[in-house]
Amino acid sequence: MAHLNVESIYNEIILLSDTDRDNLFNRMKSEFYQSTNIIAYTADNKTLTQEQYQKRVNIGIEQCIRGESTDLEN
Repeated sequence: MAHLNVESIYNEIILLSDTDRDNLFNRMKSEFYQSTNIIAYTADNKTLTQEQYQKRVNIGIEQCIRGESTDLEN
């Protein structure tokens, strides 16, 4: 297996057909953006994806429905 570096990867990409190169770039984009789709941050500055954010919102709603909340005056 050849040693991977930026130049060798670039040279391999150049040899691809236009269609194969487009497919490769589209796959790379979808993989990159799928894992970095950050939409919010927690109070302690941790990142949240859409799925994580929605899960936290649903947990909060369920806690309110069960009466597991306090008002701001207490």
